[in-house]
Amino acid sequence: MTDRSLEEFLAQARHAGIAFTEEEIPRMHDAWQRMHAVLLSRLPADPDLADEPALIFHPAGTRSAR
Repeated sequence: MTDRSLEEFLAQARHAGIAFTEEEIPRMHDAWQRMHAVLLSRLPADPDLADEPALIFHPAGTRSAR
């Protein structure tokens, strides 16, 4: 597992407006490292955007065509 720094984690948390207690920091940092190692590593580096789902807004009374 790539060791992501505690400083990087805390900087991202501050940027997002998330504050952790001293007791939460080690657990949340560990979870953040695991998320990167397990989940984010599975994402393709250059996905084909045509295969990606798209969010669309449907005003009332309208439909979309594929």
